[in-house]
Amino acid sequence: MPPIGRRPGKTDTREVLLATARRRFAEAGYDKTTVREIAAAAGVDPALIRHYFGSKADLFRATMGWPFEPAEIAARITDGDPSETAERLTRVFFEAWDRPETRAPLLAILRGAATHEESANLVRQFIQGQIYAQLAAALPGSDAELRIDLAMAQLLGIAYLRYILRVEPIASESLDELITRVAPTIKTHLDV
Repeated sequence: MPPIGRRPGKTDTREVLLATARRRFAEAGYDKTTVREIAAAAGVDPALIRHYFGSKADLFRATMGWPFEPAEIAARITDGDPSETAERLTRVFFEAWDRPETRAPLLAILRGAATHEESANLVRQFIQGQIYAQLAAALPGSDAELRIDLAMAQLLGIAYLRYILRVEPIASESLDELITRVAPTIKTHLDV
């Protein structure tokens, strides 16, 4: 009589899925990789991806160590008075960097993207597809994506000085003062 119930031994399905997804995302990119392809390459049912991770975006976040839900972040930035979008973007960005539980993964992602082309490509695709698209849809004008790039370049430069290089006095400036000083510049980039 064959045994019934759970098989003895350690299951590493989650880790196999993560390794397979990393490889597939690196080979084909975020947009061209499907949940079915990842499951097939891992030799499992696609339902296990939903079980362990929820969605393709959640699986990608797990492979990259992404510390927040992009749709929630985009909604926090775009919901509300359009004239205050720049202030909300600046606040959400720096609050994510200021919290230790999200700063460490952001540092790892930024460092990985700076030194590894496949990582940079994946991060770029994910940000553009999951965050930029929602932000661009909320901005008037035909060059919204360029304006978002300019705003993000400004924010990332400040984050690099403040959180990675720890250059003073920007490193010890209060979060509220930093937001007050930077938001008008971000508004200049986002406005038509």
